[in-house]
Amino acid sequence: MYAYRSGPIAELAAQLKRGPIRLRIRQLNGIEFLLSVIESAKDYPIDFVTHALTGYRPKSDGALDSRLIDGASLQEDLVTLAEDLSEQADIPAENWPDPLFSVADLAKRFDVSTKTIFRWRRRGLVGLKFRFADRRVRVAFTDKSIRRFVAANADLVHRGSNFSQLTDEERTGIIARAQSLYEAGHKTVNAVARTVAVETGRAVETVRLILKNHDSAHPRAGIFNRPTIQVGVDDQRLAVWEAYVEGASIDVLSRRFGRPAAWLYRTITQMRARDLKVRRIEFLPSVDFEAPDAEKAILHAPELAGPYADTALPARVPSDLPPYLQQLFRLPLLSPGGEVALFRKLNYLKFRADQLRVAMDVETVSASELDHIEALLEEANRVKQQITQGNLRLVVSIAKRHLSSTMDLFELISDGNVSLMRAVDKFDYSRGYKFSTYASWAVMRNFARSVPEFKAHRDRYQTGRDELIDVAPGFVPKNEAENDFAPAVRNVIERMLGQLGDREQAILRHRFGLDDAQPQTLEQIGKKLGVSKERIRQLESRAMEQLRCEFSDEVKQLIGAG
Repeated sequence: MYAYRSGPIAELAAQLKRGPIRLRIRQLNGIEFLLSVIESAKDYPIDFVTHALTGYRPKSDGALDSRLIDGASLQEDLVTLAEDLSEQADIPAENWPDPLFSVADLAKRFDVSTKTIFRWRRRGLVGLKFRFADRRVRVAFTDKSIRRFVAANADLVHRGSNFSQLTDEERTGIIARAQSLYEAGHKTVNAVARTVAVETGRAVETVRLILKNHDSAHPRAGIFNRPTIQVGVDDQRLAVWEAYVEGASIDVLSRRFGRPAAWLYRTITQMRARDLKVRRIEFLPSVDFEAPDAEKAILHAPELAGPYADTALPARVPSDLPPYLQQLFRLPLLSPGGEVALFRKLNYLKFRADQLRVAMDVETVSASELDHIEALLEEANRVKQQITQGNLRLVVSIAKRHLSSTMDLFELISDGNVSLMRAVDKFDYSRGYKFSTYASWAVMRNFARSVPEFKAHRDRYQTGRDELIDVAPGFVPKNEAENDFAPAVRNVIERMLGQLGDREQAILRHRFGLDDAQPQTLEQIGKKLGVSKERIRQLESRAMEQLRCEFSDEVKQLIGAG
């Protein structure tokens, strides 16, 4: 979403957004009307715009607002206003009476790139925000808006379509020529695109888009996205890099490898670039990031100055927690607006870092450029920590509900914190949900998987001896401390096993270490017998149940005699 170029329109937008939601459709239709009549070369009074959108006209004796807005600025601001109002109205896509077209649909319909569609939006193509069936809010275009824009900008649409009408042979030729230029020493996308554009008569932007799409379809194997530094295991540069990472200074490296400082600095910079080039930076994209003033609007948003909720009442601290965990409940919670601003900042920082990472040339990049990219990632990590810290008490609350006598609270919290940090990376703030809802679901889903694993891990390292004796609950052999079965118990167990088939006997002997061997896992026994561990579990369970039914009386007598 773009910022308003005109102050009067920004004021009007604030007033409209405070008004009733039920008037949004009427106001959106008014925007379409204005875009169909205004001309970019003329100026228009703000009262004219206000009347078209609200139907309100000052009385004859009232003060008129004589401020004028130039037509070009008014066109851009009306497109922004339409997106603003439609987002606030939360319009379900299925309720819109006319067909809707996504950015991709429109690009395919006119045979242009998606970037061309975004440029058309600045020229007056109205995009509205709708909530689709997947609950995500996305920009879409109404049929009425498309027809109006095409009628008013026929030449623009025609030129855009002509630029994209490339045959497969032409695209292949452009890619091949770019490859040869790259190998000849033209290392940047812009330099190659300009040369190819002159040779083919195509627009530079068209060539750049073709090359970008080619590299996107061939990760790490395209023209500009593959590491150009090939370093083998015996390459001295790799040894220099490993020593530098371990903390060796330039002086130490110079003496160790007999290389001048300039060569070492260049090598370290290239190795840093190589590692950063292949790193995957995950972020959630947004059209807001492409706006000209995105950096100011996102990184300096007013909500970031105070992102925490104002709470008059002190937080309720559970008394059954250690002091360290009690402190978490005294940390301030994030406000809804502050939470959205932090998530937007987090993803924008990653977006900028990824843009610079993709565009950099490993061979020619400077250390300061790498420092800038890493500074963006470090700042993103600080924002992530701020979001995580504001939700740590959530993990503690959920962990307490999953705690049992055999579980360790700190182990559960540690596992839940990992899930929380993963949730921060995956959360889509643009969908309008609270992060605590998404994080709770992520942590509970992780506990549903990890808690049974903890129990299985604990049971795996218990001797199976107690489980076997459990066919008669409460029996404890007299010579338990001697790590051997009492003779009477041994006789009972051997007689019990004699009633089972050979396979069931083998399973129980291996499972419980009855032949003076270490107890084995279900998987180990399954491999030995050539069946799955699930089948071994079923056979073990059936055999144990048979023993409980057939020998319960005899074992009870043995317990009484003991």
